[in-house]
Amino acid sequence: MEHLALVTVYQQHVGCGGSIRSSFKTGAKIIPAISAIFHRLAGTRPCLALLVGAALSGCSAHSFPLSNNFVYPAGAGDSLEVFADANGTLYPSGWQRYLHPQMSRKRPGEGRWMAGSLLAQSSPKSRFRSLIERDELRQLEEIKGFALRHKRIFILVHGYNASVAESAAPFAAIESELDLKPGDGVIRFYWDGLIGKGVGAIKVWFNAANDSQLVGSRGLRDVLDQIDGREIYLFAHSRGASVVMSALGNPVHDARFFSKMTQHARGWGKDYSNFLSPGPLAEHGNSLHIVMLAPAIDRIDFCDASEQPLTSKGFVCTKFRALGAQVKSFAYTVNSDDPILSKSILSSRAFNPTGLGYRADVGRQLKTERYAIMEEYVFEKPESFHAFKDYAAHPVFLRMLSDLGIGKPMPR
Repeated sequence: MEHLALVTVYQQHVGCGGSIRSSFKTGAKIIPAISAIFHRLAGTRPCLALLVGAALSGCSAHSFPLSNNFVYPAGAGDSLEVFADANGTLYPSGWQRYLHPQMSRKRPGEGRWMAGSLLAQSSPKSRFRSLIERDELRQLEEIKGFALRHKRIFILVHGYNASVAESAAPFAAIESELDLKPGDGVIRFYWDGLIGKGVGAIKVWFNAANDSQLVGSRGLRDVLDQIDGREIYLFAHSRGASVVMSALGNPVHDARFFSKMTQHARGWGKDYSNFLSPGPLAEHGNSLHIVMLAPAIDRIDFCDASEQPLTSKGFVCTKFRALGAQVKSFAYTVNSDDPILSKSILSSRAFNPTGLGYRADVGRQLKTERYAIMEEYVFEKPESFHAFKDYAAHPVFLRMLSDLGIGKPMPR
C-alpha cells in the first residue's frame, strides 16, 4: 500500500487539477518518491500505475446542502428533504453560520472542506455541536409527524459522486413515474458521497464507499425509526445501496477505516462511544420494499457485523445478517455492461466489490444461501451507462414499479 499512502501525501501538498504529467512534475519537487513509484509501477503493473496517475490528476470535493434550513421545505406538505454528512449526521438549520467551506463558484453545492464532517468540525462543548445535536432531534420529530400524516412513504437515496443539483433531476424522474395518491409522502435523502470529476471519481470512491455505511447506520436508520406501521419504499442508486443495507443492519467495515473512525469518535465525546455500532433498526411494524438501481455492493455488504475483522486482507464472510421481518421485498437491477460497476480496466471484484448490479451470479447465490425475497431485473440487452437518470428512465425500472404496484399505468 506504499503507493496509496504517497498519493495521499501528494494530494495534501499539491491539491487537485492538472494533467498527470504536470502533476508529477510538481509532485517530484515535493515528494520525489512518488515519481519513482509511478515509473516502477508503469513497468510492472500498468493498470495500477494508471489508477495512481488518475488519483493524482483528478479533482475531488465534498457535497453540501443548498438549503440552510431543514427539514426542507418547511410546512405540512407531501415531500421533504434531509441531508446527512459523510458520517451520517444530519445538517442542522443554520449550519452556514458556523461552517464556511471553500465553495465552487461554478458548481452549486460542491466545495473543499478540511474537517470533512460536522462532528470533526465542532468541538464537544461548542455552540455548533450543541446546535447539531439539538437540531437533529428536532428534525427527527418533524419526520415522525410527516410519517403520521402519510400512509405510504417513498424514500429516495442517490449514490456516491452526486451533488444535490445532480441528484434532483433523477429524483424528480422517479417521482414522476410513481402513481402517487393522496396520503403518499416522499423523502429525498441526500448525503455527502463526495464529488469527483473525470478521473477524480476514482479517487473519491474509496472514501465514499466507507462513508456510505455510516450514512446508513447513523443517518437513514434514524429516519426509518421515526416511521410506524407504514408501507415504505426505499429507492437507491449505485453506492446508495450501501446506505440502505447499512440502515437495515450494522455492516462490516474496512479494518483500517474501523480503526481510524474509532479513534476519531473518542475525541468527539462520550455520546459517540457506539459510533460504529449504533443500536439496531427498531421493529415498527412497517413493510419495507427495497428497490436498487445499479447497486454498487456485493456479498460483503450483507455480512453480519459480528464478523468485523482485525484486518481486511484475505477476509471472507461466513455469516450473513438478517434483513429483518419488516423487509417484504428486495428488487435490484443487473446490467453486465455498466462501466462503473465493472470498474472498467479492473473488475467488479476489485477494491470494494460491486458485483450485485453487474454479475447475475452474485445475487443468485445470495438468494440461494440466505435471501429468498431477492428478485433480479436483468437487462436482457446490456447497456453501457451508470448514471442515475438513465436507470430511472429505463423500461426495466418501469417494470419494477409496475410489479410492485406503485408505477403509473403503462400504455398498452
